[in-house]
Amino acid sequence: MVVSSSALLQWLKHKAGNVSLRTFLIVPFITQVITTLGLVGYFSYYNAQQAVNDLASQLRNELTARINQHLESYINTFHAINRLNVDAIARGEIDFISGEGVNQFLQQIKIAPYVNSVYCGEEQTGHFIGVSRTSDINFFELTVSNASTNYRMRRYRLDVRADRMYFIREVNPYDPRVRPWYRAAKAEAQATWSEIYLDFTSQVPTITASLPAYSINGNSFVGVCGIDVLLSEELRQFLQKLELGNSGETFIIERSGYLVSSSTDDPLTLANGDRLKATKSNDILVKQTAQYLQQRYGDLHNINLPKQFDFKIEGNRQFVEVLPFKDSRGLDWLIVLVIPENDFMGRIHANNRATFLLCILALIVTTILGLITARLIGFPISRLSQASQAIAQGDFHQSVQPENIKELRILAQSFNTMTQQLQESFTALEKTNEELENRVEERTSELRLEKENSEQLLLNILPKAIADQLKQGERTIASAMEEVTILFADVVGFTPLSAKVPPIQLVGLLNKLFSSFDYLAERYQLEKIKTIGDAYMVVGGLPLPQENHAEAIADMALEMQNIMTIFQAETILGDFEECQNLKIRIGINTGSVVAGVIGIKKFIYDLWGDAVNIASRMESSGEPGRIQVTEETYQRLKDNYYLQPRGEISVKGRGKMKTYWLIGKKD
Repeated sequence: MVVSSSALLQWLKHKAGNVSLRTFLIVPFITQVITTLGLVGYFSYYNAQQAVNDLASQLRNELTARINQHLESYINTFHAINRLNVDAIARGEIDFISGEGVNQFLQQIKIAPYVNSVYCGEEQTGHFIGVSRTSDINFFELTVSNASTNYRMRRYRLDVRADRMYFIREVNPYDPRVRPWYRAAKAEAQATWSEIYLDFTSQVPTITASLPAYSINGNSFVGVCGIDVLLSEELRQFLQKLELGNSGETFIIERSGYLVSSSTDDPLTLANGDRLKATKSNDILVKQTAQYLQQRYGDLHNINLPKQFDFKIEGNRQFVEVLPFKDSRGLDWLIVLVIPENDFMGRIHANNRATFLLCILALIVTTILGLITARLIGFPISRLSQASQAIAQGDFHQSVQPENIKELRILAQSFNTMTQQLQESFTALEKTNEELENRVEERTSELRLEKENSEQLLLNILPKAIADQLKQGERTIASAMEEVTILFADVVGFTPLSAKVPPIQLVGLLNKLFSSFDYLAERYQLEKIKTIGDAYMVVGGLPLPQENHAEAIADMALEMQNIMTIFQAETILGDFEECQNLKIRIGINTGSVVAGVIGIKKFIYDLWGDAVNIASRMESSGEPGRIQVTEETYQRLKDNYYLQPRGEISVKGRGKMKTYWLIGKKD
């Protein structure tokens, strides 16, 4: 039905006497529509802004995390190279006089294109040897200073095979022991970083990583190895590859404000050869952000935690995140990320315009529909509605006069009958409802308590992941684990002890010892499988995979030895001198197993496989007070733990096996 504007005005004038009906039907209806549309528009804009903020926050977190991860990998590479070199010195593989072993330095420079120099200095003699990059990628430079050169520094040209081609020049005497990189590593007795400086040849920001070298037994200091690292292009290329919106930038600065690297193409040095501060950058985003950081925090050393904030440049909001980057070797930088809000808002503005137009159209349509509805319903419905509202508010003493229209008369009679019935039923319903609510609340509390007790009991028997599967109705629970580490431990001397100690006290002692082991298993996120008499079995890497399962088992085994020592001392003091002969024998193996739950009424979570049998053999063939591990476990522990070869032993069902003693953990 299409109504012209003039006809609508005449209809409104003709019906002006029915003001209350139109007011009751139209005004609330239109008000609700306007309010709804207003709220829709407001929340659309608000949610858009919130979405921008959330997106900006997520993007900043993701990008700074990627930069942080890259930096960690980046800097750890150089100390790993130093570690190779100091180990080579300790083993005598580098000859400072003949230059034997210098090919190792050359290969390291070729593998890491951002390494400028690799060198080492000796403590006792003051000898020095190093290899440096040259402007020609096909040639390198060897630098030596030793007794044969009268401790003057000599430089030689090397080819790509580390062969000396010819002598270049001889310079002043050089003693590495008085150089800052050497003295810092020696004083700190650990890996260190130098301050950033400009390389003399390339004028590129450079930093030196140095590491002290010790003899094989670790008792004496023998020298220092170092690496000069060019910071410019590799970091810049990584930062430029990050997706920072259309115009975002990121940069890394020292606490002093000097630039380490940035995603811009601006040079990191000034024309006079000095390093560039971020507040002097030619890039407006980098410059203004650095200045705002100085203004907001005063001293950049005050930024100790990740910070997210925004500020404005020429009225445009900029999203900023600052992430401190530190390591134990002396690095202390700030990762700064800035992204303009306009990079996110283009589509948001278009959506806001479309939302506004749709709201206006909806308002026009609903206004017309409201007018038509008010015209069609009429006054009788208004009276019936008023009575219904009174009943809804608790007033059941309502009566509607029947109308002449058949449908309205039937409706009024039914309404009056319903009102009377409601009044009678409501009182009874309130009483019944109150009793029911009290009963439901009591039952609910009881059920909740029983459920919590049942779930806790199940978790005490099975791992949480397995318990969850059982609760979901799975009947057969089994899984094959490609790699786990199993530990078997046996308390040697406990069986003879049982003949001397009363049973209750004996169980108490065993419970005290095994409870300490249970605490260790929980601490290292390991899964206790079972105890059989005075034997204890625990596994790492299931029911959920765990990357460091071998290390966690090794740490627990070492602490089990400590707990056994403490247990002996405490029990001896507590009048149990028989416990002084107790020792723990531990065996460890790494391999694949099948894990699952067996039983119907009494569930048991257990392991099966050759790896389990071998771990048991490692324990039974071991020695009291020692930890025996297989070759598979040794390969996963050798970098971080001290292990002693035992040799080959005969293992039932496996023949000869090479095993090791786990001694301790490296610092």
